[in-house]
Amino acid sequence: MIIVGERLNSSRRSVLEALNCKDKKYVIDQAKKQENAGASYIDLNTAALLDKEMQTLKWAIPLLQKELRIPLSIDTPNPEAMEAGLKIHKGQALLNSLSGEVNRIKTFLPLIKEFNPRIIVLCLDDEGLPETSDKELSIARKMVNLLEKEGVEHKDIFIDPLVRPIGVDQRAGGLFLEALEKIKKNLPSVNTIAGVSNVSFGLPRRKSLNRAFLVLSLQRGLDAAILDPLDSDILAALRSAEALLGKDPFLRDYLTFIRSSKR
Repeated sequence: MIIVGERLNSSRRSVLEALNCKDKKYVIDQAKKQENAGASYIDLNTAALLDKEMQTLKWAIPLLQKELRIPLSIDTPNPEAMEAGLKIHKGQALLNSLSGEVNRIKTFLPLIKEFNPRIIVLCLDDEGLPETSDKELSIARKMVNLLEKEGVEHKDIFIDPLVRPIGVDQRAGGLFLEALEKIKKNLPSVNTIAGVSNVSFGLPRRKSLNRAFLVLSLQRGLDAAILDPLDSDILAALRSAEALLGKDPFLRDYLTFIRSSKR
């Protein structure tokens, strides 16, 4: 499981304040804790900074890369900010995110061709949120074919079937799992990813729902998750599920997690 640490998201008030005032200690601390907990990427979401977004990315990316051993997921809908971030990121970043919307393709595809990031691809197009798993699969196929023609390798594509809150639509969890299974069956060489905590938005005891949803998603073939790696309960569920599903050779990750949690 590839873990994308979600804690440096400017939609969180404490993160927004830290980014606004360039609080180096807070930003580095949040990132390093996630890396130490097992994150493969640190998601840096600056969207809430609006007109300060580009200058914030230019400040934060070198700061974080000096301290971390892992790359960043640059999370912005702003193509100018994304270009600025990709330009200064050392190594292969994760672009969060592309979709099937015409304007998004038009503005982001040149950046993908120039900087060669790994890419999160949302199952979303100009018709809006898909209502069936077949529609999500259709969008995924179209986007994979498009990226393939541009020379992007399948290993660098992460398809996101879009996790929606079950508090808004109780069918949302089932729709995601059905779409995930179809995408893995029909596009087995690309990765799948999910923003796990979206499923529980607005509900009580969110962590319980998030853990259950992650385990169910693993059973359907989820390869990567955007989550809080400092949540020891969700990590315990992840490592246990991987062990039970035979996805953890010699139980290395499970045993490492158990030993570290005893410290």
